[in-house]
Amino acid sequence: MTDRELKDLVASFAEDRKNIAALQKETDRQLRENARQIGGISNSNGEFAEEFFYNSLKKTMTFAGVHFEYISDKFAREKKMPDKTEVRAQFDIVMHNGDSIALIEAKYKTDEDDVKELVEKKIPKFRFLYPEFANYKIYLGIGSLVLKDRVVQEAKKLGIGLMKQRGDAVEYKTDWVRVY
Repeated sequence: MTDRELKDLVASFAEDRKNIAALQKETDRQLRENARQIGGISNSNGEFAEEFFYNSLKKTMTFAGVHFEYISDKFAREKKMPDKTEVRAQFDIVMHNGDSIALIEAKYKTDEDDVKELVEKKIPKFRFLYPEFANYKIYLGIGSLVLKDRVVQEAKKLGIGLMKQRGDAVEYKTDWVRVY
């Protein structure tokens, strides 16, 4: 290979590398935009589910056969532990009366991990963040627009009530709800 051919080849590689870098930059921009749009759709679906189940519960003020006096959405708090670790949690819908709390998570689509998370993570965080409710009975529920059979079985096993959209009404599955 002559010096000229080698210089041309190196120049061609440099030009290709510039083009690839420009294409990569454009691809990265498109991926960020797609992620933003998908995130927006997902957030909108979640907000729809929260609003739907909140409005349904607000009408009856009842969950799992228990009547509640207060209902709140976007129940959130954060607190530092002695080791300075921050504990934060948000609960989609919280209902309470003089001795009971209902913690309801609203989802567009629920999977088994969402059900387990209520028991394994949400209850301990709630008890830590809201010591004023320490002696209250806790009822757990999930309102979901999409509920698969395996989710129903997991909720039944853990004693978590379910709500599902049926047309413009809500179907409740709370026969197996237990107190935590």
